[in-house]
Amino acid sequence: MTSSLEEVKAQMASADPGKRMAALVALRFFSDEEAVPLLFQAALDPIPLVRVYAAIGLGKKKGEGNFDLLIDLLNNDKDASVRAEAAGSLGSLGDIRAVEYLLRAYYEDIDWIVRYSAVVSLGQLRDERGYPVLRDAIASDTDMIRDAAISALGELGNARALDVLLPLVPNPDPEVRRRIAQALGLIALQARETNIQEPSRAPLAYLAKDDDEKVAEFARYYLEQLDGNTPHE
Repeated sequence: MTSSLEEVKAQMASADPGKRMAALVALRFFSDEEAVPLLFQAALDPIPLVRVYAAIGLGKKKGEGNFDLLIDLLNNDKDASVRAEAAGSLGSLGDIRAVEYLLRAYYEDIDWIVRYSAVVSLGQLRDERGYPVLRDAIASDTDMIRDAAISALGELGNARALDVLLPLVPNPDPEVRRRIAQALGLIALQARETNIQEPSRAPLAYLAKDDDEKVAEFARYYLEQLDGNTPHE
């Protein structure tokens, strides 16, 4: 049964961090106007995990000060998990003002999980300013950052990414190949009215015969999309 707002406020005032986190989860059932003040309150909580929940909520609820508070958490919170969730929520908000802060977080934050979240959000925001970071991130020694960069380059849809994506087509990791198939497909679809499709089509055809069924399925899907959406002369 959904709690009343007063019950949620009472939980937020509890000395038990578990109850405070439960209250933050319950806020998804309330309006933005009701939830945001409590999320702001939770962003100041002494327990990092409570602040993590607050950062997640700030990316889902709309409020005038959400962007600024998330930037503050990204720049200043001492806990890497909080900074990472703040970076992720900035991508969810879809405000391109976040790009410069995410770029800085990638280059300056020492924790990989924050850098990973920055890469994911740069892909969500689809701003060309993120391209240099994504190009660097694809060479990361951290697999999750590399994989996120592959997907983000696909979301960006710029054909100049092909020179860093194509060498990964024969990568031994099927998860990498799956992401490559998706990225190549998205780039080709983005440019389907130009001749950019062709550099993507051959590797997609190669991946469509991959031993890993998920890789092959992704590649076939995008080849079918290209065939269905390519203008015929």
